[in-house]
Amino acid sequence: MTKILLLLLCVLLNFPVAAANLLPGQEVTGKMGTLTVKRWITPQGMPVLFAPSNELPMVDIRLVFDAGAARDQYRYAGVAKLTNTLMFEGSKHLSADDLAITFENLGSQYGNGSYRDMAVLDFRTLSDAKVLNKTIETINYLLKEPLFDQKVLDREINKLKVAIELGKQNPSTVAGKSFFKALYDYSEKMDENKHPYANQPEGTMDSLDLIKRKHLLDFYQQYYVAQNAILAIVGDMTIEQAKDVANQFASQLPQGKHAPQLPVVRKNMFAQSIKLEHNSTQSTIIVGQAAIKRGAPDYYALYVGNHILGGSGFSSRLVKDIRVKHGLTYSVHSNFAQMREKGPFKIALTTKNKSAQNAVKLVRENLINFMEQGPTEEELKEAKLNISGSFPLRTASNQDINEHLAVIGFYDLPLDYLQKFKRGIEYVNIEDIQYAFKRNIDVDKLITVVVGKNTAE
Repeated sequence: MTKILLLLLCVLLNFPVAAANLLPGQEVTGKMGTLTVKRWITPQGMPVLFAPSNELPMVDIRLVFDAGAARDQYRYAGVAKLTNTLMFEGSKHLSADDLAITFENLGSQYGNGSYRDMAVLDFRTLSDAKVLNKTIETINYLLKEPLFDQKVLDREINKLKVAIELGKQNPSTVAGKSFFKALYDYSEKMDENKHPYANQPEGTMDSLDLIKRKHLLDFYQQYYVAQNAILAIVGDMTIEQAKDVANQFASQLPQGKHAPQLPVVRKNMFAQSIKLEHNSTQSTIIVGQAAIKRGAPDYYALYVGNHILGGSGFSSRLVKDIRVKHGLTYSVHSNFAQMREKGPFKIALTTKNKSAQNAVKLVRENLINFMEQGPTEEELKEAKLNISGSFPLRTASNQDINEHLAVIGFYDLPLDYLQKFKRGIEYVNIEDIQYAFKRNIDVDKLITVVVGKNTAE
């Protein structure tokens, strides 16, 4: 009763409503720029977000599952990625060749992706009823009973092994893996002391040797279910058509359950300096720590602050100091990665091997100085103008809009999330930035990874 009263109050007052407060059959409306967005839950429990857009006779469809690498068992890392990859390699009702031919004849497109938080299936089709219906039918063939053929699985596992070996030759890849391991792998000895984000999405040589067809089937049956999915649709169709499409998808999937909540990311207990020898002409450097998760209240201040510090290209402080003033690098940047649980804040650059120690020193000095003094009023003004000026590009196409809808749905954000983003950026001041950085970053417990030649010197 409390949920129903809350929902009715939000609807009457035109407040944005998160999917967690919706019941199957109920619907709320919001705005994304000039577009009207509808949100509802199918009878099977699958949240849906839909924005009609009639400028082009096209429909963009994105299915997102809480089935990323964080859902892998550590011993079988790589199952999530392989499951997602083999989705387009045929089902019991449709071979991979038949799939490609069918989509080519329809003029439809398809794609996929697997990340730490999520797995994604993307489709684009003409809105013509005949083409749209055939595309939906074909997608449902894939969803109903994917084949996960053992020969195809073996081929894809070999591809991942080759990629892992090639990655060992790339200092940036080595540094990135080492950084994530330091952030989320709390212990070398016990699986329970590894956060799920420690899983390597592409797996390891050892884990790939253990993966069989059964593991993909089990993973698919557990995580590719209606209650663990989000459907986002943007394009030339009515709300009635969108609901019909959503019901068709949801009915092909078992109802299932939503994946359990991920464990909280532990704070860094101490600083780490990791130096890895690599026969490269330059050293790759990453400095950072786990910082914020999606929806954190400090996000706006951190976003603006990071734009000034190292997120705005040649106008950032880090570039002006480390590249322009000291000439130690061609490119240096920083960013906050928003994930379901705390994602990394990192500063990354490459420099000559002999300059690595000095570059790390300058990175720390710039970060500490920024946290203590904050940006100038001029820097803050320019950052806001730059961010606001690039904002329209975020929704420049239906595909862009659909990606945002999927993120809103996956992380259970309010429908007016993008509008709130603009307002949130406008209200940020210097004190907000200093407070947010100090609250989320501990400069005495940073993780520093250096990969290059003679790094021990």
